[in-house]
Amino acid sequence: MERKKIIDKIYKCLRLAESVNPNEAAAAMRQAQRLMRKHGITRQQMLAGQVSEAAAQAGDCPAPPFWLLALGELVADAYNCRAYVRRGETPQTAFHFIGLAATPQSAVYTFSVLQRSLVRDRSKFVEVLEGTDKAECERQGDIFAQAWLFRIARSVSRFAANPHAQQSIEAYIKSRYGDTGEFTNTPVTPDRDDYQAIARGLRAAAQVNLLRPVAETGAMAGLLQQPA
Repeated sequence: MERKKIIDKIYKCLRLAESVNPNEAAAAMRQAQRLMRKHGITRQQMLAGQVSEAAAQAGDCPAPPFWLLALGELVADAYNCRAYVRRGETPQTAFHFIGLAATPQSAVYTFSVLQRSLVRDRSKFVEVLEGTDKAECERQGDIFAQAWLFRIARSVSRFAANPHAQQSIEAYIKSRYGDTGEFTNTPVTPDRDDYQAIARGLRAAAQVNLLRPVAETGAMAGLLQQPA
C-alpha cells in the first residue's frame, strides 16, 4: 500500500475517533495508532501530512515593499497559515501560503483580491499628487498603502492560534524546504505632513473585511499531543 494511502486511512480512523460513541471512538483511535506503528508512520510525518501549500504571484518585485510583505502576513494570520516569499530565476516573486486542509487556497484567493485592490488604490492616489517629484510620490504612496493595511487589519476577524496547526506547518516546512531565511523590509515613517496619504488610505480600505475558517480539531489534536 502506498504511503499516501496509508496516511489517508489513518486520517479516516482519526475522523471516526471523533464519534460520540465512546466504544467506536476508542476502537478507531486504536486502529489509527496500530497502523502508525505497523507502517512506521511517525508523529512528525502525520503532522506534515495534514498540510497543503498554494502560491500567489506577486508580480515583478524581486524586493517586495514592506506593505506587500505586510499584506502577506496579514492574510496568513487571518487563515492561520504561514506565508513565505519565493523567487526563482526570473524577477517574479511568489507568496506561498502553507496551512491545514484547504486554507492555503483560501489565503491565496484573499491575498490576490486584496493585492489587486491595494495596488489599484495606491496607483490612483499617486496619480493625483501634484507638484511632487517621483521619489516623494512613491514615499507618499507607501504611506497610503500602510494606512490601507492598518485599516484592513482592524477589520480582520482574528481567532486564537491553533498550536497543532503551527506544529504541522513547521514539520511540513522542515521536511520540504529545510532551513529557511527571514525576508524583511522597513516600513516608511510618516511625516506630520502626510495626513492626506494616511486619511485616504484608511478611507479606501474602510469596507474590507476578512474571515478565517475555523480550523478542525478533535481526535487528530489528541493524537498530536501524544509523544512521538
